[in-house]
Amino acid sequence: MINKKFALSLLFLLTGCFRPHYEPPYVNTPVEWRLETDEASTLCNLRWWEQFQDPALNEYILIALRNNQDLKIAIYRVFEYYARLGVVKSDQYPNVTGTASYNRIKSSIAVPTGLPIGINRINNDFQAFLNLNWQLDIWGKIYSETEAANAEYLNQIEVRRGVVQTIVTSVANAYIRLRQLDSQLNVSKRTVESRIESLNLAVIRFQLGETSELEVKQAESELEVAVIAAIEFEREIPIQENLLSILMGDNPHAIARGRSIEAFQYPFNIPAGIPSDLLLRRPDIIGAEDLLIAANARITVARALFFPQFNLTGLYGSESDKLHLLLTSPAEMWRYGASAVQTIFDANRTSYLLKIAQSQTDEAVHNYKQTILNAFREVDDALISYKKNRELVLEHEKQVNVLSDYLHLAQLRYQEGEIDYLNVLDAERSLFNAQLDLVQAQSESFIAVVQLYGALGGGWIIDADDFALTGCE
Repeated sequence: MINKKFALSLLFLLTGCFRPHYEPPYVNTPVEWRLETDEASTLCNLRWWEQFQDPALNEYILIALRNNQDLKIAIYRVFEYYARLGVVKSDQYPNVTGTASYNRIKSSIAVPTGLPIGINRINNDFQAFLNLNWQLDIWGKIYSETEAANAEYLNQIEVRRGVVQTIVTSVANAYIRLRQLDSQLNVSKRTVESRIESLNLAVIRFQLGETSELEVKQAESELEVAVIAAIEFEREIPIQENLLSILMGDNPHAIARGRSIEAFQYPFNIPAGIPSDLLLRRPDIIGAEDLLIAANARITVARALFFPQFNLTGLYGSESDKLHLLLTSPAEMWRYGASAVQTIFDANRTSYLLKIAQSQTDEAVHNYKQTILNAFREVDDALISYKKNRELVLEHEKQVNVLSDYLHLAQLRYQEGEIDYLNVLDAERSLFNAQLDLVQAQSESFIAVVQLYGALGGGWIIDADDFALTGCE
């Protein structure tokens, strides 16, 4: 009795030794970001795009979360990997199959072991059996395969959340870009109207003999510059609408507008948190660690191939030549047993499989570390862009105000005949470019906000992911 207990204890001890042992690799995490930020990260758990206060943008993001085809692919791929996990996990349990058969047999008497003369050569054979086959997981192979499959399943969940993250930021960026083009088109059209007036004035002065034809041609040239710019924006706007339509899972169509880009609201603060929080908030980082866990588990799978494989087999059923006797006691039969299979020679194939698993784990470690480094860089880049783009918007606004005054003064002095038309053209040209640059700077400042929230990750991704899963089975 003591020997049996000792044997069972030893068996469980050995089984525990052949389980995956995972320890997260060391990551050199910076203590703080390069720019001073608010360490509170609660805003990362909110629907940050609602801070822009544009109902159209809010609606388009929700539509994209429901209808985007790339997101649908990611959702159903998670279902696929959940089923894969179930397939692998089922190997932990016995496999029981049932067999029922009927055969009518004519036996040969032309062989040494044939039937004796006088015995009926034609017989019926009815069979009904239950078959059991169970691979004992002594060395942790099946357990480790299950751990790997579970980690890969969790990775696909993070991949799906990464798609959610990309969809939300892509829709926000596309909409902001669309409103930028709208504003730049409006600037171009206003400039066209202004330059038509300037051209008419130049023509009148030329007809009165107050100026030369050169000024007329200069005015016509500047008018064409504004017209060309307007046409270019008119070309880009439908293209941007098509992009936004596809992101929302629909055919290309016109997009209804909400607030102008000048009316967008900035968030109240920067919810960056501390760098170490990023390891728990970003789907790509969590997913990279899941792949590392899976690769680590496959090392145990490869090691288990060095040891014998044990199987329990069993059969229970009945066999009779008459159907009505099939379920009676005389027809009953059973068999059980055990087997062990050990590889003797495979030309080092098993060793190479172990080296492959170890190398893949090393690859996964460095992929995990590189993913973290990229995440830190993206957040720092977004923080810098956010701060400096806000400063650029303020400077561009000052520039537009100064150039507006410059143009007004130039027009007054030109009408009084104190300066030539080149000064007016220079002021108009500078103001036009400055107005376009201002809209561009405003757009980039809001895109920097989007990039910052996308880089930080957080609870908003889980919230959006839950919304996207609504209605998916």
